[in-house]
Amino acid sequence: MSQAGRTLKVERTRPTSMRIATIIAGAVIFLLLAIPLAVQVITAFRGPFLPFGVSSAKWSVENFQTLWGLRDDFWAVLGSTAAFVGGSTVLSLLMAFGLAWVTVRTDAPMRRVISVLVVVPFIIPPIVKAQAYLLMLSPESGVLNQLLRLLPGDLVIDPYSFVTMTFIQALTNVTFPFLMIVPILTSMDGSLEESARVSGASWPKTLRRVTLPMLWPGLLGVAVLTFILGLGSLEIPLLFGQQSGKSIFALKLWSLISAGAGELPQYGLAAAWGCVFLVITTIAFVIYLRATRNAERRASISGKGFRPTVMKLGAWKIPVMVLVVVFVLLTAILPLFALLWSSITPYPIAFSFDALVTQTQFGSFGAVLADPEFWASLGRTLVIAGGSATIACVVATVLAYGIARGRRTGWSKAMDLFASSSVAIPAVIVGFAMFLTFMVINPVIPLAGTLVALVIAYSYRVSIAYRSGYSATLQIRMELEEAALVSGASPLQGFRKVVVPLLMPTVFAVWIQMFVLGTNEFTLPAFLATPETRPLSVYMYAMISPRSAQLYQPDQGAAMALIFTLLVFVIGYGLQWAVSLRAIGRAKRRRPLPGIGGTPVIEPDEPVSPDTRSVAAQDLADQRELAKR
Repeated sequence: MSQAGRTLKVERTRPTSMRIATIIAGAVIFLLLAIPLAVQVITAFRGPFLPFGVSSAKWSVENFQTLWGLRDDFWAVLGSTAAFVGGSTVLSLLMAFGLAWVTVRTDAPMRRVISVLVVVPFIIPPIVKAQAYLLMLSPESGVLNQLLRLLPGDLVIDPYSFVTMTFIQALTNVTFPFLMIVPILTSMDGSLEESARVSGASWPKTLRRVTLPMLWPGLLGVAVLTFILGLGSLEIPLLFGQQSGKSIFALKLWSLISAGAGELPQYGLAAAWGCVFLVITTIAFVIYLRATRNAERRASISGKGFRPTVMKLGAWKIPVMVLVVVFVLLTAILPLFALLWSSITPYPIAFSFDALVTQTQFGSFGAVLADPEFWASLGRTLVIAGGSATIACVVATVLAYGIARGRRTGWSKAMDLFASSSVAIPAVIVGFAMFLTFMVINPVIPLAGTLVALVIAYSYRVSIAYRSGYSATLQIRMELEEAALVSGASPLQGFRKVVVPLLMPTVFAVWIQMFVLGTNEFTLPAFLATPETRPLSVYMYAMISPRSAQLYQPDQGAAMALIFTLLVFVIGYGLQWAVSLRAIGRAKRRRPLPGIGGTPVIEPDEPVSPDTRSVAAQDLADQRELAKR
C-alpha cells in the first residue's frame, strides 16, 4: 500500500479536523432545514396559537379537523392553487422550451441577442416585475391596454382576473426553465432526429416520438422545480389576487397570520395548511428523483461525431421572430416603460404626448435618493444577501467535499439527499416555518424580527451551493489531495490549500447567484421583517401598496423599483466582471514548471502539442505548484 493510502486509512480510524468540519457543516444545514419544519409540524398539532409558552397549547388534531371541516374552503384552495401554479408552470415551460429551441436548434437570426433578452427579466426583482405588470395592465392608464384599444373590438385585459394572474405568473417564471432547458438541448445529439427525418417522419412527429422521450428526465426535473418555485411565490397573488386569487395557497397562508384589527392570527391552522402542501411538494420531489434515477439510459452524447441538429425555419422565420419580439415586449420593454411612466407622473394617467409635455416631472427620483429609509433598507438588503450567501456557500462546500470524498454509507446518502432537498421546499412555507421558529425560541434566544433571523432564513437555499460544490469536487482528481497528505499536510490543510483554490471559481459563481437571489427576495422578509429590519423589497412594497397609509407613494415606488433594478444589475454583473478579471489575471500569472521525466519546459507563447506534455506530467506539475503554494 502506498504512503498516501496508509495515511488515508489511518485518518478514517479516528476523527480528523476535516471530519469534524464536515459534521459541523452537516449540523448547520440540518438546523437550517429540519428545525423550522419540525416546529411547523408541532404547531399544526399544538395550535391554535404558538405551540409552546401558551396555556391553550395542547396535543390534538383539532387544526386538521378544522381544515377538513371547512371542506369547501379546503377544496377551493387545492383547486385554485393547482390551477394557478399548474397552469403557470405549463405555460412557462412551453414558452421556455420554444425560446430555447429557437436559440439552440434553429437558424433563427440574432440567436445570441434573443438568449440575452430572455435572461434580462431574471435581473428584475420579482416584486418589481409584479408592480410593473400591475401598472402595465391598469384598465385606464396601463400601456398594454392602451395599445389593445387601438385594435378593433375595444379589447381590455382585466388585471385582477384569475386567467390574467396565471399568465403573468408564467411570464415572470420563463427565464428559470429557459436557463435549465438550454443546456439540455445543447448537449443532445441530433443524429436520432436526423434518422427519423430521413425515415420520412415530420418535425412534429419527430418531436413527439424522438426528441421529447430523450429529453423527458431533464424536462420533468425542470417542471417540478418550476412548480415548486411558483407554489412558493407570493408577489403575484399578493398584488393581483386579493379578489379572484384569495384561495391561492401562498396568499391563504399570508392572510391566516396577518390578522386584522380585533382578530388573532391562526398559526395552528396555517401550519396545518403548510403541512398539507409540504407533503404535496415532497411527493413531487420523490417522483422527480425516481423518474430521473435512470436518466443515463437516454444519454445521446457520444464523443464521436456529436453535433446538435439545426432546423432551417424557412418561411417560418418571420412568424417565429414576431413571437419572440412579442415576448420581449411583454417581459422587458413594456413593464419597464410602465414603471418609468408611473415614476414621472404625479398620479396614474394614460400615456399621451400632451401628458408627456405637461404632466411629467422627475422629482420622485430625487425624493427616493434623499430618503434615508431607502439607503437604510438598501444597506440591510446587502448585509442580509451577502451574509446568507456566505453561510450557505461555506457550509455547503465543506459538506459537499466531505460526502464526495467519504465512504458511501447510509448516513452520507441520507445527508446528501437532505442537503439537496431544500429546493423542494417552497419559499412561502420556509418563511412561515422560520417565523414560527423564531417566535417559539424568542423568550430564550431573542432573534425574532432581527437581521440575524433574516440572514438565517435566506440561507435555506443551501442546496444550490451544495449540488454545485458536490459536482465540482467530483471533477477534482484525488491525486492532488494525496500529494498534500504525503507532504505531511492534514486533511483539513489539504482541503484548504489544495481543493478550495480549485473550487473557488464555482463557489464564487454560486455566491453571486445566491447574492442576487437574496437581493431580490420578497416572500421570506414578508413573513419575518419588521419596519426596523425590512429590506428594500419590503419597503418598496409599502410604497406601492394602498394599504400602507402614510407610506403610499406610487410615483416614488415606481422610481424606487427602477433604481432597485439598476442596482441589482450593476451589483450582479459587476461582481461577475470582477471575478472574470481575477480569473484572467491568475491565468496570466501562471508559469509552467520545469520538465518532469525528460519533458521539456514549455514557454508561455510556445504552442502545446500532444507529444510535448502528457496528461500525467501535467498532473504532477499541478501537484508541485500546489505544494509550493
